[in-house]
Amino acid sequence: MCEKRTGKITKGSQMARVREARRLQRLNRIASTSTTEQSNPAPCPNLQAQKAAQNRVILELAWKTIALMHKNRLIQQKIIALQKETSEFVASVMNNPENRQRYMEQIRLHVIAQQMQRGNTEATNKPLEVEPNVQNES
Repeated sequence: MCEKRTGKITKGSQMARVREARRLQRLNRIASTSTTEQSNPAPCPNLQAQKAAQNRVILELAWKTIALMHKNRLIQQKIIALQKETSEFVASVMNNPENRQRYMEQIRLHVIAQQMQRGNTEATNKPLEVEPNVQNES
């Protein structure tokens, strides 16, 4: 069995003090139940008040968490709808042959610039075989 500390805690963190106080309470409870096993010690009203306050805080946090999860789900649905709308818009823009030609020219210039940076000048004369992935949703 653990021996009881009689000295006062002078150093350490607040958590160490709280742990020590709880340990002493447990030891006192064990000692009181072993000497008088038939009598049930009534719980301290202060501890009941603290427990009720803790339960109230936990309940408030749970409600706030549920509200945040609900808001998150709504925002996620809006994001998905916006992504779908954006992809449909891009697809409709790319269906226009003039826009597709501009896009291909931009890609061609980008690839040529990258090849020039790498020092690969012989690949600039090759035709570019990049096609955009456009789905017709007509």
